[in-house]
Amino acid sequence: MSVSDSTTGKGLDNKEANGQVLTKLTTEIGLITALWQRDMLRLLKERSRWFGVVAQPMLLWLLLGTGMSSTFSLEGIEVDYLTYFFPGVCAMVVLFTTIFATMAVIEDRSEGFLQQVLTSPGSRHAMVLGKCAGVSTVALAQILLCALVAPAAGYPLGDIHWGLLVSVTLLGAAGLTGLSFMFAWVINSTHGYHAIMAVLLLPLWLISGAMFPVDSGWIANLAVLNPMTYLVDGFRHSFSSGSSLLASTPLNTTLLCLIGIGIGMFAGASWLAHSYRKGK
Repeated sequence: MSVSDSTTGKGLDNKEANGQVLTKLTTEIGLITALWQRDMLRLLKERSRWFGVVAQPMLLWLLLGTGMSSTFSLEGIEVDYLTYFFPGVCAMVVLFTTIFATMAVIEDRSEGFLQQVLTSPGSRHAMVLGKCAGVSTVALAQILLCALVAPAAGYPLGDIHWGLLVSVTLLGAAGLTGLSFMFAWVINSTHGYHAIMAVLLLPLWLISGAMFPVDSGWIANLAVLNPMTYLVDGFRHSFSSGSSLLASTPLNTTLLCLIGIGIGMFAGASWLAHSYRKGK
């Protein structure tokens, strides 16, 4: 082969390699987009279900917050319990959203849809990312709806850091979706899934500082390791223009932890989807 032929051959090889990379990337983006659109269609078709995810925590906030207002106090800080409890209720909305949305993984497996996704050219990384993207978008829509109630909790709309609120919601929802996805991937029944969620995730919300301060004792040590703690603190910072005396961690620490949790949970869900065959 002459030098020119060799050069031409290398050029063709590079074009073929670039074409394969482009095709693979297009396939991955296509799968992510399809799963994201599926969650958006579910949101439109099941509006009463998703509204209930918002209405139930808001009702809890109103009833419990009103009842506790006369007895709640923080040392050195004058704050009404409705104000203190509101960011924690927003974290509950995100939690409920991820629980209900990832339960669809079990339903999709029983209906055969998941098997079709697994046999598609797209990778399982793309499958997990598409699910995280869809659920995070749903959670964001619901948190923006909750934000309309914020003035009643003592958070004027003009004081809300909207960019931070969006970032905290997307990061927190992505991390919780990855965690919930791992449980949904290995559990066969929705009843078993609900039991695990009630035993694990709801207690995590309770000891996150959502309902009461966790600043001493063994609960404080658990709160440091609790991913829900940083979601609650993120909302406290967001509703107070990025600076809140009610948060237990500084803003930079909160954001770094949310980013780390999101990456870690996505990696764990992707690894489990590759190594554990129950999803097939």
